Amino acid sequence: MKYRWILPFLFLLSCSKGYHYKYWIFPYYEDHKIDASGRKNFEIIDREFAKDETNVYYKETKLPEVDPKNFQIIGKGYSSDQKNVYFVTTNVNIKTNSPKAWLIVIPLDLKVWTEKEIVFSVLEKAKPESFRILGREGIQTDYGFDEKRLYHLGSLIEENAASPELLNSSFYDVLKTKSSIYYQGKRLSGVDPKTFELFDRYAKDRKRCYYLNSLDVKTFSCESENFHVLKYPNPLDAKISMDSDYAKDFRFVYWQGEVIRGADPGSFQLISENSECPYSGDCARDRNREYRSGVVF
Repeated sequence: MKYRWILPFLFLLSCSKGYHYKYWIFPYYEDHKIDASGRKNFEIIDREFAKDETNVYYKETKLPEVDPKNFQIIGKGYSSDQKNVYFVTTNVNIKTNSPKAWLIVIPLDLKVWTEKEIVFSVLEKAKPESFRILGREGIQTDYGFDEKRLYHLGSLIEENAASPELLNSSFYDVLKTKSSIYYQGKRLSGVDPKTFELFDRYAKDRKRCYYLNSLDVKTFSCESENFHVLKYPNPLDAKISMDSDYAKDFRFVYWQGEVIRGADPGSFQLISENSECPYSGDCARDRNREYRSGVVF
């Protein structure tokens, strides 16, 4: 069973100092001195975590049922003890005393603060002895794995995840298992993992094509066999090519997954940077017209 606690508390908007020692002796959280007299063997673990003989603390909030003797930080919000794997994070909401604060009129008595709530959960069925964070090129992601189960931000997303693999992308964390493709922890419906191919923002399988943005994945029809993304030289190193937001097959040209009506795929190509097109990969032409950001100009 998965347990979840939401532990609300308030902060003024400021830079976080977290846990630290002053003068190498006195423990503090933010600007508040910690009275450690009632916390036997109190010690700071890092800026977010501390512990004593009986409890583990996250930002001065006591984490229920966590064993400090075997507690260890895994990273990206994940931690464990001898019994369980845990996930803890802080949700931040910006609040104001005026409903007009985000409009043109700014009240003179405007006050802005943040409300933060700690969300703490015990990962369902996770094995602490084998749990690890999945990463790519030394960079950790929000995915966790215990050699059988796959998790994202503390939630179980696949029970029998065989050989999860993070696909190569400069922008997004896209994960592939034997049976599924995941983007931002969400399983993409109808995707064929066996034929799925990720470019950067675009992807395809044997049936359709996809365009990824920071919020969602757009699915669109295409001729998958000859679908390809148009590339341009990296402005910092011309030997490296980068994917643009243009793609084409033998029927259509696409901009961010949308068909550019009237564009001729046979003659469509990117234009190098110039005074009218200062952004690499943004402009293109075919035998009839020129385009900027997918629009005729």
